[in-house]
Amino acid sequence: MITVRLVDGVLCLDGTGDDQIFGWDHRLFLTITAGYRLDEAQACYLLSEETEVTAILEETIEYLRDEEIDFEVDEGVARLLQRLQHEQQDYEHAVAAGPMAQCSEEGIPPPPTLVRQLKRHQVRSFRHLLAVKHGANFSVPGSGKTTVVYAAFEALRRQGTLAKLLVVGPRSCFLPWEEEFMACFGFPPRSARLTGSKESRCGLYLDADRHDLFLCTYQTASNDVDELVGLCKRHAVFVVIDESHNIKRLQGGVWSEAALQIGRYAARRAILSGTPMPNTYADLWTQFTFLWPRKEVLGDRAQYRHTCEDPTQHARLREAIRPFFVRVRKSELDLPPVRLQRIHCELKPYQESIYQALSVRFIGEINARLEDRKMLRQWRKARMVRLIQAASNPALLAKYSEEFDVPPLGAKGASITELIDRYPRYEVPAKFERAVELVRDLVARDEKVILWTSFVHNIRMMQTVLADLQPFVVYGAVPRDATEDIEFNREQQLRLFKRAERAGVLLANPAACAESVSLHSACQHAIYLDRTFNCGQYMQSLDRIHRIGLGPDDMVTYHILVAADTIDETIDRRLEEKQATMIRLLEDELPLGTLQVEEKQMGQSESEEAVDFEQTMKDIERQLQFTAQRNPPQ
Repeated sequence: MITVRLVDGVLCLDGTGDDQIFGWDHRLFLTITAGYRLDEAQACYLLSEETEVTAILEETIEYLRDEEIDFEVDEGVARLLQRLQHEQQDYEHAVAAGPMAQCSEEGIPPPPTLVRQLKRHQVRSFRHLLAVKHGANFSVPGSGKTTVVYAAFEALRRQGTLAKLLVVGPRSCFLPWEEEFMACFGFPPRSARLTGSKESRCGLYLDADRHDLFLCTYQTASNDVDELVGLCKRHAVFVVIDESHNIKRLQGGVWSEAALQIGRYAARRAILSGTPMPNTYADLWTQFTFLWPRKEVLGDRAQYRHTCEDPTQHARLREAIRPFFVRVRKSELDLPPVRLQRIHCELKPYQESIYQALSVRFIGEINARLEDRKMLRQWRKARMVRLIQAASNPALLAKYSEEFDVPPLGAKGASITELIDRYPRYEVPAKFERAVELVRDLVARDEKVILWTSFVHNIRMMQTVLADLQPFVVYGAVPRDATEDIEFNREQQLRLFKRAERAGVLLANPAACAESVSLHSACQHAIYLDRTFNCGQYMQSLDRIHRIGLGPDDMVTYHILVAADTIDETIDRRLEEKQATMIRLLEDELPLGTLQVEEKQMGQSESEEAVDFEQTMKDIERQLQFTAQRNPPQ
């Protein structure tokens, strides 16, 4: 009789007194296929890899039964087998209940302790998450995914199923999760931000009883896997991966592997993302394996690599994950319409001279032979960035662009370089001047406004020009939160802007204010001093003030400044085209290839970048021809 035992996480097949299990055929399977270590002195097989025990146990029991080998199990193995049986039942229930929960009007009501009333689509998402136990919410930004999680957590906490909520996400999500808790329950959370030194974080883990909400970055999660697993073992923890597309790596991702290890010990799991697979189907494997780590919704990792590359398999992959996710499209949110005002600005004389000189130079360089693809992309990017700078504020051309990693314009053409260096002495750029007028007008009307620009130097200049309004600022160099600078940081600036009783202006760039930021409760006007070709960041910036929570009579207005006869017009047209395509894709059940958000604001696909550049050069040639016809030589 074989005894299957589980002692301190070690799975043991005790074959004492039974030589049958040590025959070469059984030994081959157990050591090579299943991965056991044979201890001949103790007459047993051992498996000590904790993460493999559950999977191998099922395979071992099945093998023993198939080979008609008599065996018995100890209490620890019996409990584990029972748990695995319950997981299988949960999985089968989720597969059946997931689709029904998405369309049913009946189900568990939101908990009465929730002071925020859920919207109809949020109730549907709430019921779906409870029905599937471990689920994904891929609804569009601004649809209230955080509120849905809090409703589910509270319902399960009241049942005694859950005790703690752990959110793993970007640092920028910490403040919104805390603010949304207050909005949902009417009192502040007992939250612990897992930041700072290892020592200080360990103190929070040891003092976990004092906290209900834990907030953690992906980086910290990858450094604190053991501590977070310990937290999950000691408490019934609901682990949520926010902006889960950040753990999309199919293989080799440190964040992805950390999420998979921690998720195995969670009482409940959820993933949240408005962009679940921005590139390919490969982005889905880690996300759904996190949800169901022992069921492998999408199959084995190695096999999936080949499956997701086969277009004929994509319909099957969608069917496999369909029960486990819910998606609310923007058209379902019943948001009030927006007003978009394009404000065309004629360039000032010196600015026009600079822009035309650059245009002529770049057209002359267009046939430059650059064999290296990386160099070609950098060359294209640099020229488009400089044209955007010239159309926005020529003074930028003399500065190193930290946002785009583009050096100041070279000295080729001494007269134009001298003009750029001295530009601030001659005139104020047209769009800059108009933006200041707009800000002052809106603030005078007691409105709050956010002014978007892609360039930090523009933000700093605006700070000076609008100093009397005491503007708030958010850009890359501003510390993220109080752990980096207690007196001045992004969270503080956003909080002060939203809570200030006075009208005011927030100066921001999209890269630093893209994910997890909600401004709609305080601000309904956005001014775009300049934009790039990056449609993903542009659309995310639009959503900062157009999201759930607006009243039917609220009017969100976007003021788009466009420099006439410049690259601004190309960008405006291309963004319209891309936005129309993205909106169609975002209405799909599972959008693919949308909302690329990169640290570098010109971060787009190579093919898209090439089209943008081609369109820009064509427009420049047209503009130069028109100028030549309008001003023939005397």
